[in-house]
Amino acid sequence: MVDDGPTHNRLMATTDDGLDATSRRLLNEIDELKRLELKKRHTARSSEEFHDLASKVDNAARHVFDTAGAQLIDGTEDSPLPDERDERHPGDWTDGSRN
Repeated sequence: MVDDGPTHNRLMATTDDGLDATSRRLLNEIDELKRLELKKRHTARSSEEFHDLASKVDNAARHVFDTAGAQLIDGTEDSPLPDERDERHPGDWTDGSRN
C-alpha cells in the first residue's frame, strides 16, 4: 500500500461540526488578515515594522488560502453521519454553531 501523505487522509467525509469548525477558523483567519493589513497601511513603507507586518500578512494570507482549500475538500463529501446526510437546507451544517 502506498502512503499518499496527509492530503489522502483528508479525503474522508467530515461531520457538520467539522465543517463548521473549519468555516469558523476561516472567518477568524480573515479577521486577523484584515487587522494586520490595516495596521500595515498605517506604517511607513520602508520601515522595519512595515516589512515585519508584510511578512505577517503574507503568512496570514497563506493560512486563509490553506483553510479555504481544506473547507473545499471537507465539503466535497457528505457527512458520514446518516442524520446529517439527510439535511439539505441552507445553513444545516451551522445550526448548532456558536458563531
